[in-house]
Amino acid sequence: MKRVQNWTSLLPAHTRGDGRGREFAWGTFDCALGVCDAIKAITGVDPGQDYRGKYSTAEEAAAVIGNDLGAFAAKIAAEYGMQEVSPRLARRGDIVFVDNGTAQGSLGVVDLTGQRAACVAEHGRLLVPLRRWKRAWRVG
Repeated sequence: MKRVQNWTSLLPAHTRGDGRGREFAWGTFDCALGVCDAIKAITGVDPGQDYRGKYSTAEEAAAVIGNDLGAFAAKIAAEYGMQEVSPRLARRGDIVFVDNGTAQGSLGVVDLTGQRAACVAEHGRLLVPLRRWKRAWRVG
């Protein structure tokens, strides 16, 4: 998997922390599919294709993608050849598993600053600082 030539102009649409009016929705705008959307935008490859539209509640999401988002990200990464790296080595556009204070954590994509990850939240996206990143995978 390779990044498309203009990926740096496409990434900001997936990392803005300002909300932009989108509401969290299981199976369409959640943290698992949010990172898949970012990967698709910057590589043209959609690792979420087998998950889109397959769930619409937290219980259905757990049945489809599991309760461990780090394990879900690792599975997707292995399927698409994305190498796991130290969170400190994550670069712009890479995927990270973050501690968001919940049992399952969250997934996000590293923004253009390289210091924050954008995670889908209840109202749009939340920017999470590097100190809360627990795992990371190279995209492209």
